[in-house]
Parts: sequence; C-alpha cells; structure tokens
Amino acid sequence: MKKLLISIVAFIGLIAAGLFVIRQTQGWNDGMAHSRSEIHAAVLDDKIYVAGGIGLFRVLDSCESFHIQSKSWADCAPLPRPLHHVAMAADNKSIFASGGYIALPFELDEEASLFALDPSKGGWKELSKLPHPIGQHAMIHKGGKLYLIGGQNGSKDLATLWSYDLSAKQWTALTPMPTARHSHAIAVSDQKLYVSGGRSAALGSEIAIVEVYDFNSDSWKTLPKMPHGRGGHGSFVRAGKLHVFGGESLSQGKVLASHDILDLQSATWTTGPELALPRHGFAVGDNGTGGVTILGGGAYPGLQTIYSVTGTTQTLTP
Repeated sequence: MKKLLISIVAFIGLIAAGLFVIRQTQGWNDGMAHSRSEIHAAVLDDKIYVAGGIGLFRVLDSCESFHIQSKSWADCAPLPRPLHHVAMAADNKSIFASGGYIALPFELDEEASLFALDPSKGGWKELSKLPHPIGQHAMIHKGGKLYLIGGQNGSKDLATLWSYDLSAKQWTALTPMPTARHSHAIAVSDQKLYVSGGRSAALGSEIAIVEVYDFNSDSWKTLPKMPHGRGGHGSFVRAGKLHVFGGESLSQGKVLASHDILDLQSATWTTGPELALPRHGFAVGDNGTGGVTILGGGAYPGLQTIYSVTGTTQTLTP
C-alpha cells in the first residue's frame, strides 16, 4: 500500500510538473498575477478591471487592474466571494459586478447580488439583489442605469433585458431579446446595444444571430447573421462597424482567432485581422476609441479551460 501511495504521489507530481512546463512554454502565465477565463471587464479612467473567473482548477475572487498606458498590473479588492462568469461594468466612479457561479462547473450563485467597488475607498459592497439568479450574462452601464442582458438561470436560457436605476435603486424589465442566449458578446454605440452569437439549448453551441436594441424605443431588430457562429467571444463598434472576434466552437472542439466585421450601413460582412492568440472567455477592455484590449481567456475549449487559463494581454485594432 505504501508503494502504491508513493507511486500515485509521484505520478501526480509528474503531471503537475509537465503542466507547469507547458504553461510556461506557451506563455499562459504571462501578464496577470492570476491567470483566468470566463471573465468580463470594466474600464474606469485609464484602467481595465477584471474580477473573479475560472483560475487554474478553481474559482477566483481576486481582482486585478491593468493600466492601459504603462501596461502594468495591480491588485484591487477581492470580490465578496469567488465567482466565475460574473458580469462587469463601470460608471465614472465605480466598478460593478453581478451574478455568476460560485463553484465548478456551473453551481449558480443563489444569492444573486449586484456589487459595487469604489477603487478609491476599498472593498466591494452589495447594492441590490438581482431579480433572479443569473450567470453567463452580460452587463453594461449607460445613462445612470445598469443593464443585464441574457444569460442562464439554472438550465433556462434567458432572453431577458433588465435595467437597474442606480439613483432610484429599482429594477425594471424591458423588452426581451428575440433570441434567448448565453455566452454572447455585447457592444454599445450611441443609442444602440448589439448582441451577437452565444449558445442555447434550442440553437446549439454556436449561434450566428445578431440583434440590436434601441434604447430610445425599447425595441429590437435583427441584423444579418454572422458568417460563423461562436460563443465566449468579444465585440466592439467603431466607425459604423461591428467587430466580432475570438471565442470557441464547441462543435469543432477549437478556440477561434477569426475576426468578422459587419458594416452597419451596408449590412455586409467582411473579414478583419485575426487575434494573435486564439482565446475564448476573455475580457474586453473598450474605452470607446482606437483598439480594444483583450485580457486572459482560455487557450483550449470546453472543459480544457480549467488547465489552459491565461493571463495574457493582446490588442485588436480596427
């Protein structure tokens, strides 16, 4: 029995050593103090904040900020509890985080909280309970309100669009998306919210549908489908064009580097430069001008994420 235990410990040690070598060789440990995937980002002043996510075989509560000019990392106050697939947004003074999962693979946080962090004052505080538990959703801030878009509640795919008035401290249900989905990407430009891709039980693991929400009319419109469906990807809008990039194809078992661009005026798709490092589940730091910063993410798809989380930083320029 003693020899068996020694053999098992030695075997585990070899696996751990091999994984360490692979991670160092691939550069997955570069950048952040804690490599992570299944994350979102919030931009405040000249910093991009990321919190929580799936780390190396665990769920994280740690928070880090990336200084855009100096390209350096610093710690920020940890989340009140470990969470992955926690959505993030920011106004002009605070970082917000909502929902997510408390354990692997997808144990939903039934506490369903909205948290806020004022980096100048310290820790996170709970602002409100969410209308219901939610994960794999997206969140934005616009005009003094936070918006929660899509996601999952348990096994139910959501089309919901919720707004939270930060002054009135009140949740309001808005017109839902035509397509229920999770693991989608969102982008905002002027009075429009663009939702692309994602997954659902009804439509599979690579949705190609793109929809746009008009904040003024509280209504949705469907845009031309993406050339390639994807989930766990990113998006942004520049100069009248919607950029969709990265993510994963679970049906093909691969992480994507591709970059598709929709001209919002001509309603036609073209191809842009690929990501230098194919990733899924990454955070996108978008300050509204120039390129976007892509933080972390998984280098391998699906369940392989737990050992292929990265801390890398790359830039995608329109």
